[in-house]
Amino acid sequence: MAPIIIFDLGGVLVNLDWDKACAPLTDLSDRNYELVMSEIENGPIVESSMLGRLTTREFHQAICDKLHINIEYHRFIELWNGILDLDYEVACYVNKLAKNHTLILASNTDAIHFPYCIDNFDVLKLFDKYFLSHEMGLLKPDPVYFHQVLYQLWASPANCIFIDDRIGNVRSAQSLGIKGLVFKSLDKLKSDLSSLI
Repeated sequence: MAPIIIFDLGGVLVNLDWDKACAPLTDLSDRNYELVMSEIENGPIVESSMLGRLTTREFHQAICDKLHINIEYHRFIELWNGILDLDYEVACYVNKLAKNHTLILASNTDAIHFPYCIDNFDVLKLFDKYFLSHEMGLLKPDPVYFHQVLYQLWASPANCIFIDDRIGNVRSAQSLGIKGLVFKSLDKLKSDLSSLI
């Protein structure tokens, strides 16, 4: 049986350029760049959004309040989505993999980023199922996240390969018996996968 290949989104299929949001938000804020970056990249408001605990408008307002900024909702959405850029070489490789493998997406994401990705990055249409943190109420590397993935796929962990750019997420998947690969470059991914598929 061909293994199921589970891909992370940000940092693997899609590049994240946080400066594209951080720089303009810093210009609007009385907070410095480092504080703004820590808030929008890893802060508790973003985490709440990725867990599905905030609506998109609540997320916008919470960021505005935290950073002391006043930015119109639609402009904020443009900035928030502006950090996303498809890695076309990885997308081409995924297109080849899709011919012989079941592809699954497993992402810590929110209700702003994912719809944008679906609308703008056709490669995502190659995936058979999406596991999205904001819908699941779970974030990687929580092992429960990966339990849910396996349960809903009715899949043996030994028949799954998980690819993520964060080593903590990969180790969590591996702790359940899933084969894990840390994404560093497309060439390394091709080499690593060749020994597994």
